Amino acid sequence: MLGTKVVVDALRLRFERAPAAAAARRAVLEALDRWKLAHLADDALLVTTELIQNAVRHAGTGGVLVVRRCAAGLRIEVADGSREQPTPRAPDPERIGGRGLSIVAAVACAWGTLTRTGHPGKVVWAELA
Repeated sequence: MLGTKVVVDALRLRFERAPAAAAARRAVLEALDRWKLAHLADDALLVTTELIQNAVRHAGTGGVLVVRRCAAGLRIEVADGSREQPTPRAPDPERIGGRGLSIVAAVACAWGTLTRTGHPGKVVWAELA
């Protein structure tokens, strides 16, 4: 993990379905430009897309994307309404999809999930340094 998380700036965006990933990518790119973190754009856009698509596909709900600029980098979180924990799967050449969390794990310095007391669902997060 990135250690002490002093939040400098944050972007918060609600989404309802997978096409919302395109709008989320645009918002993340604009935020990264403002925050002078354009060097993280490729990885941040990839992680954003995968986490939103997973939330819509597996939780069957929309959710909330939160991107935080922290002292040590960037934290991307997607909250959804399902408590079912995501499970990375080994690649299978016979299966379409199923590689999202493996991709997130490959580009992030850390990732994980958490549940929020008093709130339905979970948050899947990834950190980029």
